[in-house]
Amino acid sequence: MNYDSDEKIIKSALSTVHTPEYDIAIEVEKKIKSPKSYINLKRVIPLAVSLCIVFSVGVMADAIPSFQKLLSIVSTDIGLLLQPVKKISEDQGIKMEVLGAMNDDEMAVIYFTMKDLTGNRMDKTLDIYEYSLNGANIFNCQIIDYDEITKTATLRMQANGGEKLNGKKVSLRIGSFLSDKKTFDKVDTGIKLSDIKVANLSQMIALDMSHISGGGGNLYKEFKQKEVIDVLKTDQMNISFPKIDFVYISNIGYIDGKLHIQTKWVGDGVDDHGYFYFVDDLGNEIDIKSANIHFGTDEVGNTKYGSDYIEYIFDVEDIDVDKLKLMGYFVTKGNYVEGNWETTFKIQSVGKKKEKDCNVQLDNGVINRICLSTMGITLLGRGESEDLDNITVSVNMIDGSVQTFDSMMSYSENKDMKIKFVSSEPLDISKVQSIMINDTIINLK
Repeated sequence: MNYDSDEKIIKSALSTVHTPEYDIAIEVEKKIKSPKSYINLKRVIPLAVSLCIVFSVGVMADAIPSFQKLLSIVSTDIGLLLQPVKKISEDQGIKMEVLGAMNDDEMAVIYFTMKDLTGNRMDKTLDIYEYSLNGANIFNCQIIDYDEITKTATLRMQANGGEKLNGKKVSLRIGSFLSDKKTFDKVDTGIKLSDIKVANLSQMIALDMSHISGGGGNLYKEFKQKEVIDVLKTDQMNISFPKIDFVYISNIGYIDGKLHIQTKWVGDGVDDHGYFYFVDDLGNEIDIKSANIHFGTDEVGNTKYGSDYIEYIFDVEDIDVDKLKLMGYFVTKGNYVEGNWETTFKIQSVGKKKEKDCNVQLDNGVINRICLSTMGITLLGRGESEDLDNITVSVNMIDGSVQTFDSMMSYSENKDMKIKFVSSEPLDISKVQSIMINDTIINLK
C-alpha cells in the first residue's frame, strides 16, 4: 500500500500506541456533548492517539477537499464516526470518489461522489442502477446532495447482511446509473369506473406464476400461492395519457370480483415504472389492497417470462367505485449511462456492540436476539421474510427520550431472518434503557 505524507505520520504514531478497549469516537463525542466542557486531548487520550484524531478529521479533511465538503453535509455525530477514504475511479468521463465509510461489522455505510468531467449527465435525480459491495447482500443507495456548479452528486450507500466486515478489504463497484428523471403525478386516467365490464373466459388468459419477472403489493402473496391465475387478454385497448409515451392501458376489466388494469410498457427507459391509485371527491387517496404482476407474451399471445406488461389488481368488492376516480403516477428517466467505476479499501468498525436474547413473537416468525451498535439495531430470528414492513422498532433512552429509525432492510436465508433498523443519527448504546418491538418491551438496564 502507498501512503501519502499525512498517512505516514498517522501510521507511524499509531504503531507506538496500544489502546485496548478504548473507543476513540465515543470518548471524543462524550467530551463534545458534556455541558460547559472543552476537549483536552492530552488528558483524554495519549498524544499519539490525539495526533490521529487531529489528522483524521482535521488534516485529512484539509488534504481532501471533497471529504471536507462531506462533513458540511452530514451531521457532526456522523462526521465523528466516519473513516476518511481517498479512492478514485474514472471511466466514461465520470469520476467516482469514495470519501468516507464506517461499519458495525455487519453493515457498512459508504459516502461517495459522482462527477461528470465532460458533459451534463448528472443532475439531482441521479439514481445508481447497478452497483455492488463484495461481502454484503442487500443494498440501498441514495443521493444526499447535488452541486449544480461542479456537477457533483454526493451519495450514501448502505450495505447490509455482511459478516465480520471490520478491517476487511471491500470493493465498491458502480456499473450504471440513471438521471434526467421525469415524474408524472396526479394523472387523471379519464376512466369511468362504473363502465368497466366483467371479463368473460374468452377475454382472459392463464398466467403461470412461476414464469413472471416480478410483482408486489399486499395481495401478491395470495396470487403467488395459486400457482396459475387468470389475467386479461393483452392488447385489447390502447388508452394513453397526455404527455406520456412510454406506457398505456392495454386492457381493463373485472376478474373474480377484483379490478384488473393491464398496462403495456413501450418506452426505452431502463427503469420506467409507475402505479395507479384512487381518490375520493375531495382528492383524498383511498387505501385499497392491491397487487402488481409483471409478465410477457409470445407471438400467439400466450404468457411467458418478461416485463412488457404489468397487471395491477385491486380488491374493490366492498368499495363503491362509482364515487372514486382512478389516478396514475408514472416515472421515466432519460439518461442511462454504463461504465466501470470500482475502488477497493478497508473499513474499520465504529465501536462496540451490545447483544440481548429475547423472545418476540411475530405473525410470521420469532425474534430471538437483538444486537445494538452505534449504527442501529439488528433483529435476528427465524421465520418468513415477507410482510416485515409491519414491524416497528423504537429505543427508549435513559433520559426519557425516544429514538426512532428512518429505514429498515431485511435479509433471509433458509428462514434465518436478519432485520436492520438504521437511524440518521448515531445511537449511543450506553444510554439505551429499553427497546420496543411492536408492543413488546425489552429492558436492557
